[in-house]
Amino acid sequence: MLKRLDRLLGYEMKVSEFLGTIIILGIPYGLIGVVWTLTHTSHLKDMHGIDIVVSFLGSIVCWPVLTFANVCMT
Repeated sequence: MLKRLDRLLGYEMKVSEFLGTIIILGIPYGLIGVVWTLTHTSHLKDMHGIDIVVSFLGSIVCWPVLTFANVCMT
């Protein structure tokens, strides 16, 4: 078991492989965040200007936490 863990943690990645992995994981996360945010826009109706932009982008980034909070609050 420790040998497998050491082999996994000892794997060296090139910068391009690391960036590719981030992109592959980031695209679905971002798309789900955009869809979730577009379907939950009730908190944006009383905001104006830069507050809307910051709140919208924050909702895209934090959608897993907001989803859990939404379930617990109702």
